[in-house]
Amino acid sequence: MPSVQDYLDQQVRSGALMPGARVPTERALAALLGRSRHDIRNQLQVLESLGRVTRQVGRGTFLAEVAVVSPAELIEARAAWEPELLALVAVAATADDFAEIRRCLENGDAATTHEDVLFWDLAFHRALALSTHNPVVAALHDMVEDNRRRLTHCTLEDRTADRREHREIADAVFDRDPAGARAAMQRHLQTVRRRMLSGLP
Repeated sequence: MPSVQDYLDQQVRSGALMPGARVPTERALAALLGRSRHDIRNQLQVLESLGRVTRQVGRGTFLAEVAVVSPAELIEARAAWEPELLALVAVAATADDFAEIRRCLENGDAATTHEDVLFWDLAFHRALALSTHNPVVAALHDMVEDNRRRLTHCTLEDRTADRREHREIADAVFDRDPAGARAAMQRHLQTVRRRMLSGLP
């Protein structure tokens, strides 16, 4: 049974909903997702507290506008929390999570277009966030995903480095090695930092 967040994420990815768009009513969401209106209301309150939606009396609920950030701001935010996220993943991930992480790696390896490379790069990082089984972590990840999509540009050389570093991250997670996973993500983000900030004043 999908959550409200899962439903909204799917709608955004498909282009059916855009930032600032009105979200279906509680009654409609309850019918769509097979949940009670009380459950839907509670989930929307959580999403509002996380800044994912805004609620306006008499008007309804709306997807929050995406904050546009600079490359420096984005990488600073990622460096502050993603390494610790990986330490949590190494402990919390299940066998099903491992399978999804491997699927993202394999599809990323097989990708032949820039669009597919970016898609599976984002999917890999999202699979890691979901492997914490912590809805707050998943929501924080999704808050920066649109800016990552806007700011991420990969060359063939970048792709080779990313594939190697993604494998190092995944191997540490599969080994249940929190310190190794943390260190692997720190190395990866250093690579991303150099790439994103090169040529900037």
